[in-house]
Amino acid sequence: MKADGQHYSLSGRLALAFLGVAAMVFALMGAFLYTSLSSELQRRDDIEIDGKLSQFRQLIHNTGTVAGVRDASNMFHEILLSHPGVYLTVLDRAGAIVVQHPETPGGLLSAYEPRRLQGFPYTCSPEAIGSARCIFSSETLPSGETVRILLARSASDRVSLLASYRLDVWAAAAIGSALVGLLGYLVARRGLTPVKSIGRQASRIEAHNLSERLNIERGPVELHEIAHSVNRMLDRLERAFVRLSQFSSDLAHDMRTPLANVISSSQITLSKTRSVEEYEALLDSNIEECERLQRMIGNMLFLARTDNAQQAITTVDVDIASELRRLASYFDGLAEERGNSLRVQGDGTIRADTTMFRRAVSNLVSNALDHASPGSTIELRGSNGRGYTAVSVTNEGVEIPATDVEKIFDRFYRLDPARHDSGKNAGLGLAIVKSIMELHRGKIDVQSAAGRTTFTLYFPTSDSAAINEVVPA
Repeated sequence: MKADGQHYSLSGRLALAFLGVAAMVFALMGAFLYTSLSSELQRRDDIEIDGKLSQFRQLIHNTGTVAGVRDASNMFHEILLSHPGVYLTVLDRAGAIVVQHPETPGGLLSAYEPRRLQGFPYTCSPEAIGSARCIFSSETLPSGETVRILLARSASDRVSLLASYRLDVWAAAAIGSALVGLLGYLVARRGLTPVKSIGRQASRIEAHNLSERLNIERGPVELHEIAHSVNRMLDRLERAFVRLSQFSSDLAHDMRTPLANVISSSQITLSKTRSVEEYEALLDSNIEECERLQRMIGNMLFLARTDNAQQAITTVDVDIASELRRLASYFDGLAEERGNSLRVQGDGTIRADTTMFRRAVSNLVSNALDHASPGSTIELRGSNGRGYTAVSVTNEGVEIPATDVEKIFDRFYRLDPARHDSGKNAGLGLAIVKSIMELHRGKIDVQSAAGRTTFTLYFPTSDSAAINEVVPA
């Protein structure tokens, strides 16, 4: 564990946790055992003095008189010789000492407390004895005289035993906690071996071997989900890296073509003296190629902003019929040149960014015009569904091959290689449409069969709607 506190060892933390828990458990167990032993020793002291009290009451009663008790004092001393730590005092009615063991205990009389119940042990502290357990009782002799019997059991040996036991308990708790902490560290270190294995495997994965995956089949089940999540992340990274590599290659190729055109045409023109008209033609050609580059760069910047979630959208209520008619009017001239016509159907409103909505539909209409059969009609339609609103663009023409349906939304992907060098088609139109729909939390779908191709934009009717759950498959 590092001193700066920013990094720590999981094994070390687990070991400290084991140590802390063990110390608490051992301390509680030690306190319980200590309390139990203390209670048991006190109970034995109470039994001892209670038994002696009963025995002495019987002996005192048998003597008959106070004088007889005084004469039999040796008998009391002999009985207590086998009970070290037990003190006895017998007082007459006037408080004079009749029997005392030992003969000079000093201060034992203060152990008598009238507030205490007779015959029940209690904790006391006679001046010459210290902490002790005391008991007292009164006895009426056959002569009619009354005596008071006081017994005390010193707690010195009990306190000494408990002090020694307390040290043993703390020592055992400390040693036990240290052993548990050490064993916990060893167990945690061994248990975390699969985690280190995952780390070593992950450290070997680099850009050139993104196909490698974490293998933890023999590891604990708790790490399987982590390994699977990392593997799924690697799958996504590999796909993204492949797309990025392909994208970089396509971008370089598409930008190289117009630049090569500009350079080659300029070199040829400048190789000898040309007329003004030839120079003007060169400039027109160069401007056209530069505009192509400008459109490509603008489209790439737009896609980059959408990829990084930096493109802000402002959604408003958009009238579908009005917007579709506006776009149809814009493309009427181009459609007539190609012998096609546009037809608008449907109504309703959607929540969308107006500029982006127009850009998405314009890209679809432009794509439809590029692939529509001569003399056919391109349909722009709006419709409402349960939880979504759909806007579709349909054209008649050659169907999109099933193998290309999932690829047509990739950047720089073109269905017709013959159009690859077209100055207009850079293969970004459908990718932009897909990005626009993702910003609107919607989706784009394509159906191509029987000579008809339909691109459909699905917009959710509420911000919380999950478009994949409400759009028909």
